Amino acid sequence: MVSRFILAISTSSGVAKVAAATEPLELNAHAADLFNFEITDYKSQSTQLLPLIQQHLELGNLKPAQCAAIAVDIGPGGFTSLRTACGIAQGLAVAWQVPTVPLSSFECMLPARQQELPVTVLMDARLHEIYAACIQRTAQGTAWVKPPHLLAMHELQKIQGPAVCDAHLYAQLHNPGPDVLLGAVCAIRLAQLAWQEFLAGRVAAPFDCQPLYVRDKVAQTTTERLALKHGAV
Repeated sequence: MVSRFILAISTSSGVAKVAAATEPLELNAHAADLFNFEITDYKSQSTQLLPLIQQHLELGNLKPAQCAAIAVDIGPGGFTSLRTACGIAQGLAVAWQVPTVPLSSFECMLPARQQELPVTVLMDARLHEIYAACIQRTAQGTAWVKPPHLLAMHELQKIQGPAVCDAHLYAQLHNPGPDVLLGAVCAIRLAQLAWQEFLAGRVAAPFDCQPLYVRDKVAQTTTERLALKHGAV
């Protein structure tokens, strides 16, 4: 019998990933997942997410009253996809009268095993850039050794120490060492981390759950595009 669960929603990778996880039975234990699913069609995520969440809740005989919190991956990631995840999380949290647990895509990429050292997390940001952060999970939550920032793609080969790279970046590494792991944003990992945050009281009001945009600007002006086309600096 499920007493409480956390619903986790991630769209930062371009694939919508949703999971629900039960409350851990012991301190520091990992929450067990009740269900998880993905929506790979980017264009239909906004219309499919809520109906599929409802469908999986019904199949699992899970009620909104059993939900402890809504966890959401706030990014970085695509502008529209992050707004979709945060909007749905906010709406469900208000309707179900529960808090939100906003966590970053960097945290969702962390390996499940205990960290002894800070880990550099790297994700493809497109436009020949990398989303990067150096973090460590502690009993007090996430310690940001280096906050989210952008790196030029050529900096990838200079990464040293423990690191986690997404599939696109990992494939470009010339000689990945044993400390460099292949990772991916994971909704189940999001739910597990969210339970740690929730049980420690680190939660947010629904409308405090906002997207994290590391890159301030994506689109170029007409003047900038023409300058690049003609080789101007």
